[in-house]
Amino acid sequence: MTRTMHAWRKANAYVRSGQHAKAIYWLSRTQALLDSEPKRSMRADAIEASYMLGGLAVLIVIWFASGV
Repeated sequence: MTRTMHAWRKANAYVRSGQHAKAIYWLSRTQALLDSEPKRSMRADAIEASYMLGGLAVLIVIWFASGV
């Protein structure tokens, strides 16, 4: 479960139980999570780096194959 969904469910539980101060906190927390940019995973950075290295290797092979 994502952090946003967790905050949303917690807010709804507090609304149903009548604890409105806690519900307001969790609803504002939900809104802050929705407004923030998604985190970029380390895996995405690794994939991007591997594409760059692969492209560099192909470029070097083409460069040497052309006789330079």
